[in-house]
Amino acid sequence: MTKRIKKMPVRPEMRRQWLQRYEEEGESPPQIAKADGYDVRTVRKQIDLERQERERREARSIVLRRALEQHYAELCAFAQRLASQLTIEGGTLLTLRDDRMWSALREHLPRSVIWKILDRWEHIQSQIGQLESEMAKSFEQQVKSRSPLNFVTPSQDVGLDSSVVSALAFQCKVVAQGQPGLLSRADFKLSQLAGQVTDMQLGAFHIGKVPNDQVADTQNLVKGLLDEVTNWSSYYELERLYAELKRIQGVLEDELAIITLRRVVPGRCKYCPI
Repeated sequence: MTKRIKKMPVRPEMRRQWLQRYEEEGESPPQIAKADGYDVRTVRKQIDLERQERERREARSIVLRRALEQHYAELCAFAQRLASQLTIEGGTLLTLRDDRMWSALREHLPRSVIWKILDRWEHIQSQIGQLESEMAKSFEQQVKSRSPLNFVTPSQDVGLDSSVVSALAFQCKVVAQGQPGLLSRADFKLSQLAGQVTDMQLGAFHIGKVPNDQVADTQNLVKGLLDEVTNWSSYYELERLYAELKRIQGVLEDELAIITLRRVVPGRCKYCPI
């Protein structure tokens, strides 16, 4: 009786070669079996196993590629949200800092200048808010000390409305930002009311109902403050802060645009699919 020789196990490399010979070179399982000294059933089984394994690898690759593309898309979308927040008047990063994508993007780009500049942007915004509040109080003190009229809340009462302070603060703000002043000497609008009272408006701001004999003095008061404000030391500081804010905002927008236009973010984070 002839002794049966035990064949060596089919290694993965050989299995892949058999599938390649079968699909690309057109060899049949019987031809492969005869050439390599294996049973034809073994060859057929191993070819089927290799085909199944290839399909699993391809499926995993597709899933990972889609997950990675989605991850990059989420990082780019977050960079766009950051850029949008920079253009909002009085914008804040508090809600964005709590977003998990903040930490994800920071893990991907730990050495980027973005993070240092964002901290500076927030600090300047805080300084501007504080300075504008202080200047508004100064406006109110100046108006009260120079006018015999009282500040009133209801618009039907005679006196200066708090909007006069808002108008002055608004003018100061837009000029400090490098924009043309939106309130000028020609912006006063007057309408005669019953009882010898004139309703005064400065641009879009209602500044109160003033007795006719006080109209000229009130106009001169507001015009004078509009002229004086750009000589205040606090105005120079506000102007400087707005100039720096504009500069670093441009740098941030450029850095964030690089992320969104590349569409692929280097590095890794704990949320990366691979």
